[in-house]
Amino acid sequence: MPSQPTSPENTHPSFITTPTIPLTRELRDAYQDLYDTNEAAIQASNDLAVLEALAPSQTNIRNVLTKDNIYRVEQTTALLKALIDQINDTNDELASLKLKIAAIATRIATAGTIITAIDKVLTLSGV
Repeated sequence: MPSQPTSPENTHPSFITTPTIPLTRELRDAYQDLYDTNEAAIQASNDLAVLEALAPSQTNIRNVLTKDNIYRVEQTTALLKALIDQINDTNDELASLKLKIAAIATRIATAGTIITAIDKVLTLSGV
């Protein structure tokens, strides 16, 4: 499936398709993999910006998984709405996080290009 553009106006819930509830095995596994990846990054990092960026999504992802588990057991209408709301809120936040990470990656790539150019000048200057 082709990825959708990641402009801020495309993160509105009306743009995002609500998944089947309970979550499909594939989507649930994807949320679990993302949770595990975030958790590893959180545990490995002492960078406050990284921790501040990942912590809210980690909580939201955990809530999606927890509410899906509860829904599978209880399958109540109220919990279904809570799960759909949590998924939409989490997916909106993840879309925003993706944009933030892309912006950071762009700045890192630019810094790497500048460092390469500096290294070239210093090398050619004999420094």
